Amino acid sequence: MTKKTIIRFFGMALMLQAFSACSPDDYTYHDNSIMSIEDIDHIELIANQKMVLADGRAQLELYPRLFTKDNYQIPDERIQDDWLEYTSESGIALQRYFSTTDVSFVGKTITAKLKIKGTQLESNPVSFQVTEPLDRQYTSEIRIPVVFHIIQTTEDIESFGGAYKQEQIEQVLRKLNYMFSGETTQNPVGVDTHIRLVLAGYSPDGSRMMEPGINRFTMKEIDATNNYEDFLAANHLIWPAGQYMNIWLISDRGNVSGTFSKVSNRCIPLYVPADVQGMPEGIEWKEYQDEPLLAKDLGVLYKLQELDKIDRNFKVSEYEPGYNEIGYYIGRYLGLLPTCNYMNDEIGTDYCDDTLNYIRDESKPGKNETWYKESEGCYFRAENIMDDPTGGHCSVSRDQCMRMRWVLNNCVGRSAWKSDFAFKGK
Repeated sequence: MTKKTIIRFFGMALMLQAFSACSPDDYTYHDNSIMSIEDIDHIELIANQKMVLADGRAQLELYPRLFTKDNYQIPDERIQDDWLEYTSESGIALQRYFSTTDVSFVGKTITAKLKIKGTQLESNPVSFQVTEPLDRQYTSEIRIPVVFHIIQTTEDIESFGGAYKQEQIEQVLRKLNYMFSGETTQNPVGVDTHIRLVLAGYSPDGSRMMEPGINRFTMKEIDATNNYEDFLAANHLIWPAGQYMNIWLISDRGNVSGTFSKVSNRCIPLYVPADVQGMPEGIEWKEYQDEPLLAKDLGVLYKLQELDKIDRNFKVSEYEPGYNEIGYYIGRYLGLLPTCNYMNDEIGTDYCDDTLNYIRDESKPGKNETWYKESEGCYFRAENIMDDPTGGHCSVSRDQCMRMRWVLNNCVGRSAWKSDFAFKGK
């Protein structure tokens, strides 16, 4: 027997010994996917909103939190629904998800509790209010003719995949209109705003556009001086605000503008006629006296490269919030305010009673820097149009809808929806 064969023999013997040293009977197996009621020590209940619309679509969640004696929170997927019993002080039948069309509930506060069946375990009470659906006066359709000015450099087109495609713009538009319609969510306070962005069909000279709603402009360099105002004016890229909503998609691969979010955040309504009443709070309104209007007064400037970005950060530095989706800045353009107070220790306000405002909070799950937030006694998924960059931006609340419609009806530079020139060319 050779030395090599001897070594191989002893190696195999050692392996057999290792395998036979412990039989399956020597191990205790635990199925970590199964827990029993006996594992529950205490429970909590938290809702994802303070109110819910009585429109049959809006849905409020009563979220159960179950803990072991070691204060370990049992994962949601390991909780069995037949353990849970939801009760209300008024005797209204409740489940984890609550939705109603019963208008007799409007204005009422419902207080819910969670019990674990067959035990004495009971949660804290949680209260929410049932609110009326959007008034009929806010359900007339508003069609805003929009033109996307796609502004790219020759290098951008030649070296980075060509001109931005028409189908990509159409996809952006679909997402924005899903946000305004609330089609993709059952948010407790989300409504169909009946506001829609519609691609313009005709340019200011009355000629039919080859690509509906798209105006392309290409040159060697793009001048970011004065927040692009001089560049846009000099190149006749500001179309009449009485006929179009302008959205300028500007290529800035080299970050020559610095932080583009500062450019986008300037695009808010400011001017109102002298006799207007009922201005929404939170904006320093100015009486319009025929001042020359800038691009920031007439549309939205947005960084082209950000349209296709998927992974966004809560903030990019200690003192600077992350760059948000375009829907957020369109919300700003329509008079909405942020729900997140980035740089302060105190929760701010967006002056809408039905939205949830929040801050970065070390004591909350994920520090409130992820998709889920905890604030104002609620635990919720960030879906609102004005939530921070990590949110889903697929919902507009009832109060926000009313605020946007006030801006569209009263503010200078927001009247394009009253004209059909962009759709007919005359």
